[in-house]
Amino acid sequence: MKTIKQLGIYIDYTNAFLMELINKMIVSRNIEFENNKDSEINQGKSVESEIDIEKQHHLRSAYYLELCDIIRNYHQVVLFGPNNAKNELYNLLEFDHNFDSIKIHNENTDNLTEIQMHDYVKMYFKKGK
Repeated sequence: MKTIKQLGIYIDYTNAFLMELINKMIVSRNIEFENNKDSEINQGKSVESEIDIEKQHHLRSAYYLELCDIIRNYHQVVLFGPNNAKNELYNLLEFDHNFDSIKIHNENTDNLTEIQMHDYVKMYFKKGK
């Protein structure tokens, strides 16, 4: 019997919490979005230059590409979270035909604690969506 690799990703603009479901247990890890904007805010700069905006865009692209490389290794993936970061990643995956064989769902949720995230992933895949 073939094992179906399942992954839940709770994503926002600063972190992605990856939760792989293995034998009804969650194995999790975190990927942080490297944001150079924080250091500038701390230095009192509030106006973003075009260069800063472009840097942010490149950093965000690298963040999403790192997640795409991970998702490539799974059969079923659920993206969930409270903001549009999941939608941006979902749209990238939808337009890339390399992900056509992966069952990917995009779900809106409230802010969740780590325990709530784990429970959400377990229940999501238990329902067999």
